[in-house]
Formats: sequence, C-alpha cells, structure tokens
Amino acid sequence: MDVGDPVSQGMIYDAQGADEIIVVDIEASRDQRLVDTRIINKMITKCRLPIAAGGGIRNVEDACRCFSEGADKIVVNTHAILNQKLIGSLAKEFGNQSVVVSVDVKKKPDGTYGVYVFSGMQYVEEDLTTLLRRVVDSGAGEVVVTCIDREGTLQGFDVDLYRTIRNLVSVPLIASGGAGCYDHMVDLFRETDCDACTVGKMLFLRDYDIVRIKAYLKGEHVIVRDA
Repeated sequence: MDVGDPVSQGMIYDAQGADEIIVVDIEASRDQRLVDTRIINKMITKCRLPIAAGGGIRNVEDACRCFSEGADKIVVNTHAILNQKLIGSLAKEFGNQSVVVSVDVKKKPDGTYGVYVFSGMQYVEEDLTTLLRRVVDSGAGEVVVTCIDREGTLQGFDVDLYRTIRNLVSVPLIASGGAGCYDHMVDLFRETDCDACTVGKMLFLRDYDIVRIKAYLKGEHVIVRDA
C-alpha cells in the first residue's frame, strides 16, 4: 500500500517530535539489492532526528554506503542472521551503537516462536533464544523484534513474546508489529519493560500523531523522551 513519499512523511514525524525514523526496504534482500540510499540522503537534509536505514545490507561496504549518505544507524536482518560473522564485522567497523539487528518471528503451532528471513519467506532452524543471545554477544547495539503475526494488523503487540525475551536481550529492545492505539503501547511498556516500540500503519491510516501519542503515554506515567 502506497501511503506517501517517505521524505515528506519523515519531515512530518520529525516536526511532531518522533525519537527516530527507521527506513527499511523490506524487499531488498529478497531482490538481492541494497536499499536506495538516495532516499536516506534526501531525508537527512530535511530532518533533524536520527535515521536508521536498512534493507539488503550484506557487508561492510554496503553499510558504508548507508552511512556516507547520512544514516546514523544501520538495520540488518536477513544477512546478519544467515552470516554469523557480519554483526561482529559491522560493530568493529562502526561501533556497537550504530548496529541495529532486526529479527522477524512468527508463532508456531506448539506455541514457541520461529525466526524467519527474506521478509518472512524463509524459516531459520536456529531457535529464537539461541539466536538472540548470539546477536547480542556478536555486537548488536539494539535489537528490533517484529512479530510477523501482528505486523500491520493494528491489533496490539504480542506482549507474551516481549515479556519472554526481555531477559535475553541486554541491549535496548524495540518491539515492532501491531500498534493500533494508545493503550497498545501502554500495555507493552507496563508489562514487558521494552525500551521502545515502532509505529507505522497507526500513523498512516488512523487519526494519530506523535505529539498526542507522547502526551497520552505521559498521562499514563510511561516515560517518554521529550522532543
């Protein structure tokens, strides 16, 4: 679904006081290409807030292209999971604080969670607990965990998932997938101790903005970063 120009949307969220913008081309790895770094460059000239960029990053050279266009952080998913040495190489070159690892998961029939790569198209045999520990030990500065089952549904975060994995991730843990209203975020922060959450479709398709979201969270005694 096309909901607008990414640069224009970024300017809006910047003006509203978002903490950070994550720009990810979710089809890049599957198509064997890198995210269009020109978008990052255009966005960095219009926005003041940090920008994390990802999509198709396979090596240090790909990451360099993102940083050279102005990205503050890189987001790696498929190739970081399939290539166990990539995270360490990126952290050594750019610093742990610049490397965000994204992990996509889906609930299996037995109630456990499986890890997927290539935009949820390929199952990974490594179990979630082992993978998360490896990701952090390898040098990830932050971890984004996306629940594929909740992504785009606007039905709320999978609180059980984040409560389960919170103790496995010693670096900032970001929840992704399912935000649909204010109370979904309140429940997440109260029940899981996640450090942050991503918001996408809720902003695109419903009458919400960053200013009102932060005001609501403050009213519910959830700590938020001031603009």
